[in-house]
Amino acid sequence: MNRCEDRHEPKYKITYKPAKGQNYCPEWLVCEHCYDKRHFGSDDITQSVETLFSKNTA
Repeated sequence: MNRCEDRHEPKYKITYKPAKGQNYCPEWLVCEHCYDKRHFGSDDITQSVETLFSKNTA
């Protein structure tokens, strides 16, 4: 699985639509900062966006 940056804490799991004629759907773990900047594509290429829950909750 791909990550926006190794030192960033993932907050979202983005699954992209497969390329035409392919079955592989790339998945990325993305932090809130990078997701807000929309570096990770537009709605027309994303299949799903899941919010991840932190294991470090108080």
